[in-house]
Parts: sequence; structure tokens; C-alpha cells
Amino acid sequence: MITLNQLQALLENLLLYDKSLDLPKIDPHMANGLVVKGENDIKKVGLGVSASLKLFQMAAERNCQALIVHHSLNFPSFNGYDEIFQKRMAFLLKHEISLFGYHFLLDSHPEIGHNAQIIKTIGGQLVAPYYFQKQPWGYIGALGSTSLDKIVRILKPKLSPNFKVYPFGKKEIKKVIAVSGKGYPSPSDLQYLITNKIDLYISGEVSEWIRELFREAEINFIAGGHYHTERFGLLALENILKQQLVVKTEFLELENEI
Repeated sequence: MITLNQLQALLENLLLYDKSLDLPKIDPHMANGLVVKGENDIKKVGLGVSASLKLFQMAAERNCQALIVHHSLNFPSFNGYDEIFQKRMAFLLKHEISLFGYHFLLDSHPEIGHNAQIIKTIGGQLVAPYYFQKQPWGYIGALGSTSLDKIVRILKPKLSPNFKVYPFGKKEIKKVIAVSGKGYPSPSDLQYLITNKIDLYISGEVSEWIRELFREAEINFIAGGHYHTERFGLLALENILKQQLVVKTEFLELENEI
């Protein structure tokens, strides 16, 4: 068993990798830290991708006193104190479940972030942050030379059953960008990818116009599913919690094929 303060201290020390980051400016609508404070003694920590009433119910059923998610509650300035927000908050308070949310920090973390983990999973090395929408949400990675087919084989079991591959570029991949979730590039980003000789772009979602942009740019693209590309960092975080704290953990799988 651990205390809430012990868990919070570890998470802040681990995830806030750069104290100069202006988190309210970078990520104004979603939390990067403790959102709801529950009971002090924690025997079990749950982890899940997205906050929802169903996920909170799963946490209560599995006797979790704390829950860590990537997508937390949208702050009221974004969605108001609507009925959905109130029901979610009321459930957490009633069951005294602490809620931690790490949105930007779990995308951008250089070791356990979703994008760092995606690149490491395919055998790559991190080169530099990738500035998506003018902020360092993703990562650029380098591979010695790995075939697109091998990368797909490695990632396929970890991705959505509806994942998409647009094999429009080189078959041997040396340079990759990963931006999990809704991280597909805007049309204006394609010139950067061309100029910097990116061979593969990995994201979670795809939009209608993405296919033809990547065909014309002659670059490969993988859309692995918003949910599935944002499991990577949480699973890495769970492993650290198991190693560093005397507490039970469980990844709460509320799968979403999107």
C-alpha cells in the first residue's frame, strides 16, 4: 500500500521532464496532473486511455483507489459544467477515486511517452521532438534500415483492427515521425516531411485528404487508431509503477477501434 502523496510525487517527478514547459499554454483544456483527490491510502492503481463513466465504474469494480488516464476531464471553460461532466465528477467523489490525467506529457515524454515508445517498439532511436501544431507533441526517429513490412508486422498486434497503411514511399525506412492520437499532419506540414526526407509517418487517425497527400509526397503513412496508439505510454508507465512502488496495478482495457 502507498499514499496518494507518494503516488503524486512519483508521477510528477517522472512525467514533468521539463519544468520550463508552459503546460497551460500548450494544453489549455486537458489536465497534466492530479484532477480529483480521493482517499489517501492506495492499494491499487488503474490505468486507462480515456476518462469516462464506464472507465470509472471499471476502476471501482476492480477496487482501484487511483486512476491514471491520458485523456482526462475537459476543463469547464471548454465544455461547461454539463450533465456528463457532473456525473463523472460525482462518481469519482462518491467512490473516493483519485484521478490523474497526463495529456501532453504522455505524448511528448522522451522516455515513456506514446511516441517515444512507438519509435522504440519498431527499433528506432529518438532524434528530436517533432513540432505538431507548433508544439513538441511528437518525435522524429531514426532506424538503421528497416522494411515497411517488418514495421507493420511489429505494430499490427498493438494497433486497431481498423488500422490503415498507405505504402506510398520507400520500402526501406530510415527516418520516421510518430504523433499519436489525432496527429495526422496538415497539408502545410507535408513540405517539411519531404524536405527532411521522412520515410514514414505514424499517427492514430486519418482524414479523407491524407491518402492523396502522402501518395503525392511519396511517403508512407500508418494510422494505428487513436486509442491504440495512446496505450503505449500508459503501459510503459505501468511497468515503472510496478518497479518503484509497492502497489497493485491494472490496465483497464476499454477498447475503442477508432
